[in-house]
Order: sequence, then C-alpha cells, then structure tokens
Amino acid sequence: MTSRQRTVIIFKSESDSSDVYAETLEKHDFNPVFVPTLSFGFKNLDELRKKLQTPDKYAGIIFTSPRCVEAVAESLNLGELPGGWKMLHNYAVGEVTHNLALSTLDQLFTHGKQTGNARALGDFIVDTFDGSRDLPLLLPCGNLATDTLLSKLAENGFSVDACEVYETRCHPELGANVERSLEIYGESIEFLAFFSPSGVNCAQQYFTSRQLSMDKWKLVAIGPSTRRALESVGLKVYCTAERPTVEHLVKVLLNPQDSRERLLKERERIAALENNN
Repeated sequence: MTSRQRTVIIFKSESDSSDVYAETLEKHDFNPVFVPTLSFGFKNLDELRKKLQTPDKYAGIIFTSPRCVEAVAESLNLGELPGGWKMLHNYAVGEVTHNLALSTLDQLFTHGKQTGNARALGDFIVDTFDGSRDLPLLLPCGNLATDTLLSKLAENGFSVDACEVYETRCHPELGANVERSLEIYGESIEFLAFFSPSGVNCAQQYFTSRQLSMDKWKLVAIGPSTRRALESVGLKVYCTAERPTVEHLVKVLLNPQDSRERLLKERERIAALENNN
C-alpha cells in the first residue's frame, strides 16, 4: 500500500468478482480490504429441482442474486438445466448474476442485466415482457427477500412462483475479520462500503456490540436499498453507487458529489409526485 492509497473496507460476500474489484480499485489508488459479511445455506433444493424439470409450466425464471443461480445449479447436482428454459423469458439483476447464469447453467441467457436492484428489474419486466401472463415466472429466492419485485409484478398482472432456496446469515468470522482490518489498517481506513441491507445489519451488530460508531468513516452504499438500510438506523451515507459494479463504485468514490446530486433530484421528483396525488 502506497501513501497515496485510500483504504476501503468492503463488506461483501466472497465471490469470483472480488478479484475484479481489487484490481480495478487498486488502479485508481484505492486499497480494497474485503470483509466477508454473510454466509449462506441452501434449502428446499428437491422442491426446486422438481419445478425446474417442468419448464412448460412457466413463463420464465428470475434471478435476483448470484446465490439464486448457484441454488439452481446445486439443485441439479451441477447437471444440465432442461433445454426448455432457454426458450422462455429469463431475467437477472446485474451483470454478475447474468454472467453466472451463462457460465453455470448451460449458457442460459437472461435479460435485465443492466438493472441494479429488484425494483429496477420489476420495471424492466413490466415494460418489456411480450409473452403470455397466464403462466407464472419462477423466482428462486432467499429468506430475506423483500416484496418489492413480487408486488410490482402482481400489480401488473403477473403470477410469480417464489421458492425459498437459501438462508442468509451473518458470517461467523465477521467480528474477527473486522477487528483484524481495523488493527492492520487503522487510520488509513477512509471508507466502509456496503453491498446489501443484510450486510448493513450484520456489520451494525458488530460495531454496536463494540460501542464503535460507524460515522467515524465515510459510508458508501451500493444501491438504493442499501442506502435506505443505513439511513434507517440513523447513519449518514457519504455516497451511493447506482448499480452493484466496481465501475459504479469507483465512480462515486472519485466523485461523491455527483451521487448526492442524483439523490437530491430523485427525492425532489418523488416529493413532486406525492404533492400531485
């Protein structure tokens, strides 16, 4: 680490994308330190496998996270996904999830990778879906999934078959990893970056138990739902990345004012809509 580098503690589950994040952040003179925040356990995979064997009963499948793709692959015992799914309307939040579906599910192509959250994907599906709404969309999901996507689709005449296929828990070594990071990097730590509301909750539990205020650092949210999770517990968000990509993260770290201006305009827009109703 050089004296020019600014340390970013990244509260993010371990994944193949971590190397990409590290390489890109280092190119921009940031020192990324990864703290695995969540752990996952699969469940109901037999039920999911049965659903996957009948693509003719569905309009398509929706992946809201890489974990959902992994659950599908695991339920198939890493075997082939029935070919019928490739003819359907399939969707994914973000490029990481889209690419994982391509690489692990026999080149299953998904739409919507440019969306960065469930709300945006819901809007995309409603605006672009051109098939029959008589059949449901299959939605493998986790135990902490919100109703945002389900509500949006239901309001617009879609049927969704939600199947809870994994549980999210705080990583058992979260506390030890945070302590180690604080000890090693100390005063050089400038940012804490969070990738999910559940990650915020787990980190907050640790900091609260140690009577440490997270406001000591600049808090960065990846996506609006993560920003709302930080704000809901009284924390000030320094900047918000629009989408869960390293490019968007670097963009707001280098130019946080742009993030704040976008947020202000969005809040003004929402206030105007509410006043008109």
